[in-house]
Amino acid sequence: MRRVAIVLLFGCAACQQPSAAFHSATPSTSSAPAVAQCPDGKPARTGLQNFGAYIGTWQANRPHNVQFPSDYTIGTLTGRVTVRCSTTGYVIVEEIRPVFGSPAGQAVRVALTDIPTDGQKVYDHVHARCRLLQYISRELARQLGADDPDGRVDIMFQSDGNAYNSASVKLIRMDLLDALGSDTRPC
Repeated sequence: MRRVAIVLLFGCAACQQPSAAFHSATPSTSSAPAVAQCPDGKPARTGLQNFGAYIGTWQANRPHNVQFPSDYTIGTLTGRVTVRCSTTGYVIVEEIRPVFGSPAGQAVRVALTDIPTDGQKVYDHVHARCRLLQYISRELARQLGADDPDGRVDIMFQSDGNAYNSASVKLIRMDLLDALGSDTRPC
């Protein structure tokens, strides 16, 4: 029992907390918004163009993948992106699938290009089966409103097989599943 307490106490020593001025010290208790299929044919709107964008804006800035017509091209890598929306039409899930395994550094750059420039890292944890990161952004909170009032975005990297391999990331998933500051999802 004592070892568990020590692990819980020191298990997050490497976590990097965002500035206190950015959000309250109490983690959000809100649950993730409902996820739906993204509609086609919506007009573009002002605001974010990547993760958190209105689907019409997202589609105006991304070509469809020729091999997978319901998906989009990544842009910087060979592969495809699948998106899901909130019930209000904002992109709240991205699954980026490089054709070839991407090194972790490249995967981080790809993910970070999709979050607003004011994003700040909350945590970055490597687990046996995946790597989990969380960022917060005022711009994301402003754009998504009630869908993401604390402006968080969770990023998960996975490799093929049962073990996470930083040399070969095959899935970059961005979503709103975890509450701000919590690393609760299974890999």
